[in-house]
Amino acid sequence: MPLVSALAASHAPNILLEPGSEWEDFMDLHYSMAPKGSSNRPTLEQQQKLRQDAEAAFAVLREDLERSQPEVLIVVANDQFVNFFWNNIPTFFVTVAEEVKGQFTRHRFQYRNHKELGNAIIRAGMEKGIDFSYGENIELQHTQNVPLYFLLREPSIPILPIYVNTWVDPAPSPRRCYQVGELIRAVAEQSKERIAILATGGLSHFPGSPRIGQIDEQFDHRLLEVLRDGKRRALADYSVQELLQAGDTEFLNWMVVIGAVGDAKASYTAYMPHFVATGWGFVSWRSL
Repeated sequence: MPLVSALAASHAPNILLEPGSEWEDFMDLHYSMAPKGSSNRPTLEQQQKLRQDAEAAFAVLREDLERSQPEVLIVVANDQFVNFFWNNIPTFFVTVAEEVKGQFTRHRFQYRNHKELGNAIIRAGMEKGIDFSYGENIELQHTQNVPLYFLLREPSIPILPIYVNTWVDPAPSPRRCYQVGELIRAVAEQSKERIAILATGGLSHFPGSPRIGQIDEQFDHRLLEVLRDGKRRALADYSVQELLQAGDTEFLNWMVVIGAVGDAKASYTAYMPHFVATGWGFVSWRSL
């Protein structure tokens, strides 16, 4: 059965933080690493507006997801040194646990994991020359928990976390991520279940670099415009270095979903430049 829904959304931590003291603590952390950007500190009113806009975007994505009536949600995200460290950095990792859980601030998350689908993707990859890493002991982190809070707060269906290395050099090319998405689409088409897919991350931001606190709003808008035009294959021609220069390496997560949606044009896009650290982007493909 073809994929029934495809989504992409930022996983910026402060989307789920309360405007006011929680945001202030988050900004203090960022500005301690980027004192030159401290003049960008948003007011409480700006914080509240950003949170409202993000909630409105997530509401559109949630409605699209619920309308498609999925039986499983694949979640493509990156690990931020929670599960993997320098002694073990998989390029692509598929979760084969019975269940997955994690916590972000006061929010706890626990879902059944669709390990059968995970194993099907692993086996299909071996046949096509894509060797996934896989394992059981993973912990959900904000890269999954922030979007899941707004899209699938109640664990009514299983999920399947898939990780992409977007942080540690060498990272996979956008084209390779696109090919992984094509593989997932092929597996979904052979399944009798209604499968949805979500990519998280981005858009532009520069964690752990001298440019932390900056975003590349122009580049972000260019990416979203390409998705609306359905010219997604052009994105596979970007290099990792080009994404790195724009602060958009987490777009590699999105490239997996872009490869999975085929020729579909994005039905909905939203963007809000967050004044502190990240350009927030949201996309839904309704006709797959």
